[in-house]
This record gives sequence, structure tokens and C-alpha cells, in this order.
Amino acid sequence: MVVSVIPTSDVLFRRLEFNAGTVAGARVVFQTLVTDLIALRYLAANEVSGPGGGDWGIDTYVGRLDQSVVVWQSKFFLSWTGEDQRQQVRDSFKQVNQKARAEGFDLDAWTLCVPCILSPAEQKWWDGWVARQRRENKVKITLWNGLELRRQLMQPDAEILYKRYFVDGVTSPASLSVLTPDDVSGFNDALFVRQLEEAGMLETDAARGLFFAAEALARDLASGGNLAGIAALRELHLEVHALWETEYNARISDADANGRLPRLVEDVLLAAAGCDDPEELRLRPAHRKGIVHRLVEDSRAGWVRHWRDIAGSHRGRAASEVASELLAGTVDGGGS
Repeated sequence: MVVSVIPTSDVLFRRLEFNAGTVAGARVVFQTLVTDLIALRYLAANEVSGPGGGDWGIDTYVGRLDQSVVVWQSKFFLSWTGEDQRQQVRDSFKQVNQKARAEGFDLDAWTLCVPCILSPAEQKWWDGWVARQRRENKVKITLWNGLELRRQLMQPDAEILYKRYFVDGVTSPASLSVLTPDDVSGFNDALFVRQLEEAGMLETDAARGLFFAAEALARDLASGGNLAGIAALRELHLEVHALWETEYNARISDADANGRLPRLVEDVLLAAAGCDDPEELRLRPAHRKGIVHRLVEDSRAGWVRHWRDIAGSHRGRAASEVASELLAGTVDGGGS
């Protein structure tokens, strides 16, 4: 049966964030949705990938990057309030224009895709900005706002996409990628790393990545105002903390001369990975393991008998500061 009536755009696209559980996850899903809609018209629709802005400002494109392309830029703006969104649009268009000149391909057309509907003032700004860019750069620029995207989803050939993204719920948190940084050396002086080293762990890169994944998740829930998700994450922290406490207490009598507790790290991480998620939040095992390292970084747990002494005397740089810098470099507010 063809879908003829679907929710208004403001309700419709908020489902992506609800299903994904995080703003970052919803960005990924939204870009994929846009690409799938484009593919209904152009079977050759493609994406490129590159960390830290290495995607040349291209989310979806049709054409050849050694000749000419038509580009779609996805911005998961549930609301467009003013200068912040304007600047992101300017930056994205500027980046792809600069890459076109530097890499020798023609940018024939550029379409901005957003799930919101602009206010009169912001639509006026957009119309003026588009007119200037068309004169200066000779590029056709269009807007797919929430209303246009909703219209496209109502077309008979888009019924399968509507069901996939908004009805069947396949865009659940369990299907999302775990956000990880390319370089984890910034965590060298973090407390959770020192605690691992005190326990005799020589290699800690994976632990750093797990911490970052959980930290990024927590920040996305907070920045998106996802109160249910925030409460669920707190509950999960409590559950994981209880797991650690049980394992730690069971091993105190087995501590060696250096205060190390046999298999404490391995068993706690394994138990955390299999921990049940609260109803409001479904995560990957990597997120749950990362919660363990967040607890250690927050001086609520440790890996040796004298972990409290280590936490009390530690003067290294806070891992949260490092994560902030990494997020600024890897999450640019675009379609990724």
C-alpha cells in the first residue's frame, strides 16, 4: 500500500534522533537517507569518506571527481536559529568550491538538505546568499528543506525508504557506528590510562578508543537535550559501577605485592560488554566498555588495590579536555 499521509516534517525527522539515540547517530542516518533518496533518481549516487574534513565537503554526489559533479550537502538541523547554521552552510560551500579548484573538477550544482523549515528571516538570508553565490561562482544552488524531503518520501517509489527509516525502526542505536579518533596519544596523561598501567597493562590504545566512544555518546545525548537518553546512560553507569564493585571486592584478598588484582580488568570489561541496556538506550558493546573507563577517569573505580591513592595524587590532563579537542576535529556538524 502506498504511503499517502506521513507526519509533518518537524515530527517526522525527530524520529531519526529518537531512533538513533544520539545527535551524531542521527546525522549519519540522515545523510544515508538523503543518499538513498537521490539514488531513486540517479542510480550512480555515491558518497566519499574522510576523517576531520577529509571528505572535501561532499556528502553525496553524482558524476566524476576528475571531471564534473553535482553535490548534495546534508546538515541535520532540526532547527535553524541563525548565525550558527548560516556559518556552517558558508563553510561547507566554501570547502567544496576550494576543493573543486584545487583538484580540477567542476562543481555544476550544490543542494543543501536540511530536515527543518526556515523562518521568514532565515529564508530571506538564504535567498540572498544563493543569489550572490550564483553570481560569483556560477553554481546552481538549491534547498531541500523538511517540506521538500517529506514530499519526496510521499512518492510511491520512496515508500520502501519511509518504511525503512521511520516505520520498521532499522535505524536503531544498535546499527550505528562507534565514533573513534585516529590519534589517541592525547590521552597519555589521563587517569584511566594511568590506572591501567598500574595494573600492568602495557597496551592501552583500544581502551582510549573505548573511552572516547562513550564520552562522545554522552556529549551527544547532552547537546541534543535527550533527557530520556541521559537518564538511561546514568542508570547504565550505575549498573556497570556495581559490576566493577562486585569484581573488585571479590579479588582484594588475592592482590599481589604491587596491589594488582588478577584478571580484574578483563572480567569487568567482559561483564560490562554483556550488560543489559536500559529500555530507552541501546548501545554497542564498545560503548558499554567505554563506560568502565569513564568511571575510572571520574575516580569512581580503579584496577589495583590502592586505586584511590592513585586517583588522589594524579595530576595529569583530564581526558574530558582531550576528548573535546578530538571531537572538534572529527565531528564538524555536517553529514557525518
